Amino acid sequence: MTQKRGNPLCPARVLPTIALALLAVLASPTPAHALGDYAGVEGAAWFQGLDGNAAIDNGSSQGTLIDFKSDLGLENRDTSPAGRVWFRLGRSRLIFDYSSSARTGDGRFSQPVTFNGVTYNTSETIRSRYDLTLLQGQYRFTLLDAKLAEVGLGIGLNVAQIKIDLNGSTTGAASLDENVPYPTVNASVVVKPIPGLHIRAEANGLSVNVSGNKVQILDARVQVESYFLHSFGLFGGYRSYRFSVDASDYGHVENTFTGPYVGLGVKF
Repeated sequence: MTQKRGNPLCPARVLPTIALALLAVLASPTPAHALGDYAGVEGAAWFQGLDGNAAIDNGSSQGTLIDFKSDLGLENRDTSPAGRVWFRLGRSRLIFDYSSSARTGDGRFSQPVTFNGVTYNTSETIRSRYDLTLLQGQYRFTLLDAKLAEVGLGIGLNVAQIKIDLNGSTTGAASLDENVPYPTVNASVVVKPIPGLHIRAEANGLSVNVSGNKVQILDARVQVESYFLHSFGLFGGYRSYRFSVDASDYGHVENTFTGPYVGLGVKF
C-alpha cells in the first residue's frame, strides 16, 4: 500500500520555519556596507574670502583693534588646501579635517596702533602676515541610515593655530603665535536622490569658555558629491567658517572665511 506523504506546507512545519527566520533577522547585525564605505580620503581647494579683526594685548598693555583688510591690507582672496579623512564602523564615524590659510599684506595705520606691546605710528609702512590652520576631529553617530537619507549627530575636539606677524618699516616686528583648543557639537544630513549622488549639509560649532578663553565657532558647509565605480568621486560645495576668541592673556581675534570649494575623493 502506498503511503501518503505529509503536506510540506502544513502549519506544523511552516510556523517553526517562519519563527526561526524572524529570529535570524532580529539577531543579525546591521547589514554590512559595500566596499568603499569603511574609510575615505578627500582633498579640496577652498576659494575663500576673508573678514576679520584683532586686538592683541600684552600684560597691562591693551591692544588696538585693527581690521585685517582695511588696516593691514591683507589679501581678501586665498586658495586654501583642505583635506578630510574618515572612518566608518557600523553607525559610528570618525572624521578628521585639515585646512590652512595664509595671507600677506602691506598697509598703514590711520592712528597709532599697539599690537602685543609694540606701538606702531602712522608714518610707517606695515608688512603683515596672517596664518590660520584648523585641525578638527569629530565623532558622529548615525541616527538614521536609510536608502534615501542619513542623519547624524556628534561631538568634536579641535585646535585653531593662529599666527599674526607685523613688521613696521621703523618700529620693527611683533607677532602672536597661539594654539586655541575648543570642543564642538556637530550635525549632518545627507540626501541620496539617486545612487552615487549625495547632497550633504554639515554644521560644527559651539560657544564655550575654555581655559579662560571665550571661543565662538561655527563651521558649516553644503556639498554635492558624485561617486563613480563606487570608490572615486568628485565634489563641490560652499563653506562658511566663523571663529572668534577672547583670551584673558592675549586679547581678541576674529575672522570669517567663506567661499566655494571643489575636490576629489576616494573610498575604501
